[in-house]
Amino acid sequence: MEKKNDAFSQLDMAMLPNTGNTLVYGNEFMVGDNFNSPYDEVKDGVFVKPSYPFLINFTMLIFCVEGRMRVNINLRELDICAGDMFVCLSGAIGECLDISEECKLVMMAFTSPIGGEVGNFSYVSMMRKCPLLHLSDDEMQESMFIYRQMRKKMEQDDYEFTRNVMAGYLQVLFSNACHNMLRMQQNKADEVEERVHVIFDRFVELVQENYSREREIQYYAGLMCMTPKYLSRMVYEASGRYASDWIRDYVILEAKALLKSGRYNVQQVSIHLNFASASFFGKYFKKAVGCSPRKYAAE
Repeated sequence: MEKKNDAFSQLDMAMLPNTGNTLVYGNEFMVGDNFNSPYDEVKDGVFVKPSYPFLINFTMLIFCVEGRMRVNINLRELDICAGDMFVCLSGAIGECLDISEECKLVMMAFTSPIGGEVGNFSYVSMMRKCPLLHLSDDEMQESMFIYRQMRKKMEQDDYEFTRNVMAGYLQVLFSNACHNMLRMQQNKADEVEERVHVIFDRFVELVQENYSREREIQYYAGLMCMTPKYLSRMVYEASGRYASDWIRDYVILEAKALLKSGRYNVQQVSIHLNFASASFFGKYFKKAVGCSPRKYAAE
């Protein structure tokens, strides 16, 4: 690994430990793989860590070439298997739940400056709804070819247009992914999406955007022009859990990530999540988790 950069230090590069095959460009772009690093030789014997929720402040693409891994992203559990491409958008809260010993991954991560050049961010809503895609053999081979070309340019010290090339290659990868998604949607064009699931998807989208400021179901019901009782019933029908549970769990998920980051004390976390006081936040957290924020951070 050439150097550590601020944009990625929130994970301390933990999603891709130093396997000897990681490259970083400026404070904007990172690529790497573990192809030549046996699972048990990676630091601490863990390829993806930590095992508690963490906030991701950059967009990440993971290509699973062999094996499998299981992750939790924004309270959504996903199995990433050989042949899959996974997109994790900036601002997500993630946790690695499990990873097979034979797992071989390629990861790319980029921050907003170069990400802004990727272009059409109608991509974002599509990726948020469908972050996991299974690629055909040809599609995976093309993606790995692009990855190798990215590495070549990043290793070429005298090349003056590296960031332009990186943005262009990312544009191709995202365009291919969106093409794949549109094809999947067209195959389901004759399926009628039930209203309850439309309501649930919109509710979750609004919660992801606003939970750090708004914890009351009345707020979300107002945005969706329905009564809190009706919204909660629709969410329960779709997920088996009430709307208030979803709101609470998003708040607690970010609270855990902030507390475990080691960068914020309980008072700062309570302010960030718009609680009236650290004491009120402490009671809210303990009721949901079973221990105080301070104890959780120290575990």
